Amino acid sequence: MIRIYTQTDDGIKRSSGLEEQTDRRGDIFWIDLLTPTAEELRYAEDICAIEMPTKDEQREIEATSRLYCEDGGRFMTTSVLSRVETDDPVITEITFIIKDRVLVTIRHTDSYSFRVFSHQLLRMPGTNRDLVFVGLLETLVDRQADVLERFGTDLDAISKKIFGSGHARRKGEEEDPDTEDLRDALEELGRVGDLITRQRDALVSLLRLITYAGNEDSCMGAHDSLYVPLRPVSRDVNSLSEYASFLSNKINFMLDAVLGLINIEQNDIFKVFTIMSVVFLPPTLIASIFGMNFDHMPFLHTTWGFWLSIVLMLISAGLPLLYFKIKRYI
Repeated sequence: MIRIYTQTDDGIKRSSGLEEQTDRRGDIFWIDLLTPTAEELRYAEDICAIEMPTKDEQREIEATSRLYCEDGGRFMTTSVLSRVETDDPVITEITFIIKDRVLVTIRHTDSYSFRVFSHQLLRMPGTNRDLVFVGLLETLVDRQADVLERFGTDLDAISKKIFGSGHARRKGEEEDPDTEDLRDALEELGRVGDLITRQRDALVSLLRLITYAGNEDSCMGAHDSLYVPLRPVSRDVNSLSEYASFLSNKINFMLDAVLGLINIEQNDIFKVFTIMSVVFLPPTLIASIFGMNFDHMPFLHTTWGFWLSIVLMLISAGLPLLYFKIKRYI
């Protein structure tokens, strides 16, 4: 899909058909390519007189493959986290190309930020390439901030589940609710931690693009420098990176806490087995002694010998239980 934005006397116009732009090529300031076809790519290449990068080239991770100048155009690719609201969030690449008076954007996933900025743009009386470029970056940064705030809210909810006081033990259930809650919290921490890691990578990529766009003037004259308008955006991205690092540290702390609580739960189980083995050890010893096959055994031929052994076994089991109760081991 291609969206072409032109400046007219009546304001900004957006169109999706290539045939409508034959007579207004000089008024085009933004070409937005969403999963473009070969014909749409050729049209953009004809407008800007440059070769557009392929999808595989957009995915290159080297800095020189993402930020470079070629044929008088500035090529800048960044990664963003998309579809966060779904069960399958992905990292997608967005390429910004600045050539002459035209901005070209190439992306292969529909972006909420682009939809929001597009609606805002159509209400403006006029604009230019640089304002659109800076506005898109600001909208992307705002969106990333909203995503991080959502992650922070999710972590607060997980923290209440881990450290909250609502872990009352309920008897008669197949599984201890504390253990079940901790398992759910561990899974949630893994999910949010993975998303925050992706978000940090995306913010690093975005910061590199902003730094390059503001400082690299080898393709254009000094009057085209974007350093001043991009300086607030750069500060915002730096603050988001610091917040993402804080969330990452918080996740590591919560992971350690969950693993520690799980170890405590396991130690409680082993403690029960240990106490039971100590309690039944003396009765087992007494039963073994009275079970020996000797001719001369104490109380062997008495009528009350059996009951005496039972009483001794009960006393020997009760004394360890009383000791553990006094020591508050149980």
